[in-house]
Amino acid sequence: MISFFRRIFSSKLGLFLTFCFVGLIAIAFATADVSSSGTFGGVTGSGTAAKIGDSKLTSAELGQSVNNAFRGEQRQNTGLDLKTFINGGGFDDVLDRLINSFAIADFGAKYGMAAGKRLVDGEIASIPTFQGADGQFSEENFRRALQQQGINETQLRDDFTRNLMADQLLTTAGFGAAVPQKLVIPYASLLLESREGQIATIPSVAFIENSKPAKAAVEAFYAKNASRYTIPERRTIRYALFERSRFNDKIKPSEKEIAGYYKLNNSRYSASETRKLNQVILPTEAAAKALADKIKAGTTIEQAAQSVGLSASEVGSITKTDYANSASQAVANAAFEVRSGAIAGPAQSALGWHIVKVQDITQIPARSLEQVRAEIVAELTREKIEEAMAELTVRLEDEFADGATLGDIAKAEELKIESTPPLLANGQNPNDQNYQPIPEMQRILPIAFAVDEDSDPQIVEIVPGEKYAAIDVSAITESAPPPLAQIEQLVTRDYMLDQGSKKAKAVADKIAKAVSSGTSLSKAVADAGVKLPNVQKISSTRAELARQSQQGQVPAPLSLMFSMAQGTAKSLAAPRDQGWFVVVLDKLNRGDASKREDLLTATKTQFKQVFGNEYTAQFINAMKADIGVERNEDTLTALKNQLLGGN
Repeated sequence: MISFFRRIFSSKLGLFLTFCFVGLIAIAFATADVSSSGTFGGVTGSGTAAKIGDSKLTSAELGQSVNNAFRGEQRQNTGLDLKTFINGGGFDDVLDRLINSFAIADFGAKYGMAAGKRLVDGEIASIPTFQGADGQFSEENFRRALQQQGINETQLRDDFTRNLMADQLLTTAGFGAAVPQKLVIPYASLLLESREGQIATIPSVAFIENSKPAKAAVEAFYAKNASRYTIPERRTIRYALFERSRFNDKIKPSEKEIAGYYKLNNSRYSASETRKLNQVILPTEAAAKALADKIKAGTTIEQAAQSVGLSASEVGSITKTDYANSASQAVANAAFEVRSGAIAGPAQSALGWHIVKVQDITQIPARSLEQVRAEIVAELTREKIEEAMAELTVRLEDEFADGATLGDIAKAEELKIESTPPLLANGQNPNDQNYQPIPEMQRILPIAFAVDEDSDPQIVEIVPGEKYAAIDVSAITESAPPPLAQIEQLVTRDYMLDQGSKKAKAVADKIAKAVSSGTSLSKAVADAGVKLPNVQKISSTRAELARQSQQGQVPAPLSLMFSMAQGTAKSLAAPRDQGWFVVVLDKLNRGDASKREDLLTATKTQFKQVFGNEYTAQFINAMKADIGVERNEDTLTALKNQLLGGN
């Protein structure tokens, strides 16, 4: 029951999205890291992995999604390899999510629902990777990202369409889930439960012999536990950095361009006037006139505004054109026709009737071409360099796509190629703990670990518009354990701990049996025949256990104590063959939350989430039953084998 209780109290609002989640491509774009579909031995072909209603899920789509999901997990756990990911259920999890997503979309379409093109456009435009330096959607960035990741626009749009359909159908599926009070009280009371017990530690080192173990025994242990020492996949990356500064001495605007820019922006350099204003906006003209009269009689604009429950707002130095755009032409005309210190208005805008006081007037004289030449040259130079950088990166990508190598590009563009040692996905060098990758590697590594060894070189944006890297992967060192000779000392230590742990287990089982027969834990430890640490007393509440569980900090013996019956003793292995624990539960103090409205409310809220998730899951199952789902097990098995074989 404790595991179920933990799941309840660690659930998150909106968990239903787990069932509909399939936007692996879209989400990867949102985090600016999408892997290509051929990462694991080239998942190709268009065989049907599953038929969902009128739609087909191809093996290529499924393979790419598994690829993306694996890479996402690997960024969090650099020791993860593809085999472990698939055998741990990663393949089946991605398949289920994809089938759910296709089913939701087909069900919605069957009953007349749709996600319009404008809605999809809006979702795409909101992805940061597709936006330019101004924060607006950039067609160039969009096309470049699609090309880099080998994804076509139709595929991306289908992804977003399915997700938007899921949002429409699933949002209310679990809304308003009802939870009986009789179910809530027992689980809320669990939070008030406390337990008291004892722990005996039986360390493996207490049973380790001083003599060196036989070499054959160590070799056999290493062969059996090779996965414990496996080093994750490493990649050797060649890269060449280039920055916009390469154009600083090469790009200069011509006199014709300077003169043209001055003429085009003449209004910027002509004589102008700015004014600092205070204004009050009133709902009616009569009220505005009355307020203006009060100000003209000597009341300050701030006091006059306060007298009618309003406040005066400051308008900083502003031109007539800008003020007309923010208010109205009539208001701007009135404010710019009076002298400094005068009151203008009433004048009307869409917001109401404005009373404006002119606080200050600044006259800005016209500036000649010679006076602004340096400013124009700097602006034109910046624009031309930005354009040159954009053209360079696009041209390099095209040349790479046409077969150019990193060496070819480096020679033509006079770039220096650097190479890393074999690195893990997090940038560490397992052969040199002191190795520090260059800061740019933080942007390079996700791309380098998302391509095949024989893929085209890639252009990686390090600092938007400023700095880039041309990269390729020169070698991939597959995940494997190192030779025994390199880590023999470590393996020998682990072997000795393993042997000691086996002896410690026998002692722990003996102590637990003695305690279960009525012997005190302290006496059972003393009778063990070996010097062991003193017995420790422990106590905690289930609420504290739940908090520690959410933080991932629950000691295993404490967790075990909350799953035991009072008066019992159990043995428990310590991690990494460090030894064994004997846990005894002496006292169980049950809680009563029937009078704790705060706990009852919180528990009911959590249960509503759980019930809502279940309703959502059942709704998805009903949709799949309605439209029909057929899985091609032969294709799925072949794809899974291909993915495993490709690693």
